[in-house]
Amino acid sequence: MKKIGWLFAVVACLGVCVPRVSCAAEMAPVLMIGDSMMRLLGIALEKELKAANVQPATSFSSLGSGLARMDAFDWFAKVQSLMAEHKPATVIVTLGANDRQTLKDAAGRVVPFGTPEWEAEYSLRIGRIMDEIDKGGAARVIWLLLPDMKEPVHQEYAQLVNAIAKKEATVDARKDKFVLFDMAPLLSRKPGTFSMYMMAPNGSALTVRDVDGVHVTSVGAQRVAQAIVKTFWK
Repeated sequence: MKKIGWLFAVVACLGVCVPRVSCAAEMAPVLMIGDSMMRLLGIALEKELKAANVQPATSFSSLGSGLARMDAFDWFAKVQSLMAEHKPATVIVTLGANDRQTLKDAAGRVVPFGTPEWEAEYSLRIGRIMDEIDKGGAARVIWLLLPDMKEPVHQEYAQLVNAIAKKEATVDARKDKFVLFDMAPLLSRKPGTFSMYMMAPNGSALTVRDVDGVHVTSVGAQRVAQAIVKTFWK
């Protein structure tokens, strides 16, 4: 019986995947990268992946960074070095929370936020980050969409960034490797609105969002991490 079970597992991972046991379930090592939104998410994901026996799993976050101010932190170079160091099969990414600001294009021209030129330049940067991860050898990339934000201006911005990420992830060269994960339903009581609290099964209130109206708390990060692992590894 042990030999039969072993053969069944081999066949499954060679291409005949059974329900809820996809070949992607073995995609490790796992690398989690991102801006300040990844700080608590990375910690929670490392814990949940370890509990699911998906190892090794490593996270990297850079507070206050993003794709708008590449002069302050070069995400392109960092992704290249992280991919070379960890050689992940799966990469989980969250970027964009800090990028509602003016940027400079490749020619050094100032591009104000809110203009079509900003959206075009930012789309190029999202696409380039995706391509750098792809070139680094990842077999699967899970791109986390930004959750609902408290302030209307931040909510509108998050929706813009999510739309850009969706567009870039679904181009022909990337659509077979990139998958989008929407964490908003896990952090909001009403679709499309910000919620500071969620209800636990016992009826108690869980604080899932930070007082800044942007980031998640450790409790919110745990909810998201558990859902990601359940979706992609269980």
